[in-house]
Amino acid sequence: MATNLPEIMDAVGVRLNSVDGLRGSGYAPDEPNPPAAFPLIPPFNYRESMRRGTYTINLQVAVLVGAQLDRAGQKRLAGYASQTGATSIRAALEGDKTLGGLVSDLVVDSFDPNGLQDVGLVQYYGGLFNVRVIASGE
Repeated sequence: MATNLPEIMDAVGVRLNSVDGLRGSGYAPDEPNPPAAFPLIPPFNYRESMRRGTYTINLQVAVLVGAQLDRAGQKRLAGYASQTGATSIRAALEGDKTLGGLVSDLVVDSFDPNGLQDVGLVQYYGGLFNVRVIASGE
């Protein structure tokens, strides 16, 4: 049975919501209430994915800590970027590498603190996690 993208994104949101003090979601909210994290809809190469056996999805997961990058915000962002710990997004996502059996594998490849981000009319500080998901097609 093939897993579709909305199911994968929702499962990633569940894992993000398990991070201590983080508001995780399976979609980008209109008005995020930081600290927040959510997957972004990824680009696809249909010749290498969807309905061709196993395929790879390269998701980006955004994390937003607030509108000001003060000492507390920097520490919070560093905690989310850490490899381990109660606030580690990597540890939470890789804590169930099959997303409850929906996918074959999930690997958090990297984190990029990207500074100020516009979300609607508000600016937030945060970063992007690059997450590789391997799933089954039809």
